[in-house]
Amino acid sequence: MELYDYVIIGAGAAGCSIAHFLQEKKILIVDKTGICQKASNAAGAFLFPKVGFNTKYTKFVNDALLYAFKFYEKLEIKTNKSGVLILPRDKKDISKFQEYKKTFTLPYEEKESGFFFKDGGVLDSQKTCEKLTENVEFKQIEITSIKKEENFILNNSIKTKNLILATGWENVIDIPYIKIRPVWGERIEIKTSLSTKHHYHKNCSVSTNLDGIVKIGATHERRWNEKEPDKENADILINKAQEIVKIPEYSIHSMKAGMRAGSIDYFPIIGPVIDTDKTLKKYPEIKKGRIPKEVIYIDNLYIINGGGGRGFSNYIYSAKFLSKFLLNKTSIPEFLDTKRLFIKYARKIDK
Repeated sequence: MELYDYVIIGAGAAGCSIAHFLQEKKILIVDKTGICQKASNAAGAFLFPKVGFNTKYTKFVNDALLYAFKFYEKLEIKTNKSGVLILPRDKKDISKFQEYKKTFTLPYEEKESGFFFKDGGVLDSQKTCEKLTENVEFKQIEITSIKKEENFILNNSIKTKNLILATGWENVIDIPYIKIRPVWGERIEIKTSLSTKHHYHKNCSVSTNLDGIVKIGATHERRWNEKEPDKENADILINKAQEIVKIPEYSIHSMKAGMRAGSIDYFPIIGPVIDTDKTLKKYPEIKKGRIPKEVIYIDNLYIINGGGGRGFSNYIYSAKFLSKFLLNKTSIPEFLDTKRLFIKYARKIDK
């Protein structure tokens, strides 16, 4: 049985991102459906700033965005960086926008009652994931069993020193303190003569004309079951897009949909996985709200998940931190570390 340094379960934006950073090691990425399928395949892959007060999360999203542009351009991945005009959704939003702009850190200009940011682009999600994993071994296989001995044994046929979970909203290992919120996202591509100078975002995102194709995407519905997109879903997105720009005659080129994975506090979740039972047994005072002296980890088990609808920027930025932790033992930022969710989970156990 061949031994890998790392096996990554999940070949969406999360798995492909960390695979790229670890490609100098002997790694394998596995997925039951293929590279960039499901939610990542349905992603509009828009690279847009977050408009809002300058909170820790807004800062993270916009830092991730700037990093992602530099990263993709260095890899010669086309980002279609023509800027984005972000528009208020309603009257309430209009007044909020005037407050938001007082704390903006990214350069912008006011236009058409909204804000134009030069840092706005869009990727081809499939081509991006394929580029990220071009030097990485891949197997299309469903993982049905995981054993932990000296190493991890997957399906009694794959052996690895380290295991990384990048499985989105689907679990292969139950981690009690990590709850992933599935959020339904859809993307349609239309053939049209529509020509705009930049991308747009309001109740949905609309791209510029990319070789005759315009992308329209939204992360807009909570659900617990998946379904194939249909014309009704396409019409909903078209109507949202029509509120932004007048779309001339068009035909639907493709429709995609999938369940995007979000964390309960919106930040991605990265790092080593905590052994919940052992940690609570040794430090029961955590349940009373006390910060433990340490937490006990499951040896060589890691996670990268919860990137939400901004996966192609959030995961790339997060994978940088995770890879540095794995390869150089540098610390993970507290707002991304798995410990933040464990502490919250432990404090609620007896309530």
